[in-house]
Amino acid sequence: MTEEMHNLNTDFKELFAENKLNELIKLLDKTSPDTLFTITNFNYNIVRGYLDSAQFELLKQYIHFVAFTSFLCEYAGTRQILEEPDFNSMLQSFHHILEYIQQNK
Repeated sequence: MTEEMHNLNTDFKELFAENKLNELIKLLDKTSPDTLFTITNFNYNIVRGYLDSAQFELLKQYIHFVAFTSFLCEYAGTRQILEEPDFNSMLQSFHHILEYIQQNK
């Protein structure tokens, strides 16, 4: 990812953390599909790495990042930036994380 994309990713995260979802969506709407695809996959690959290595406690510890990444994946899927099989795989991953958290409250 380029420095510009990293900065944009940080802006996305800050808006999500501040619960400024309308502003976030407006910014996402202005973002090119290629850039959004790259940022979404970058964040998802971090989550997926922890999921693949069964580090559920870290995922639980960083649940805000997981939620943010899930939001990005949902948005990118809705905008049809992601291929349907990839989008479905992402959704399944987040569902798996949610099940783990619910079972280990």
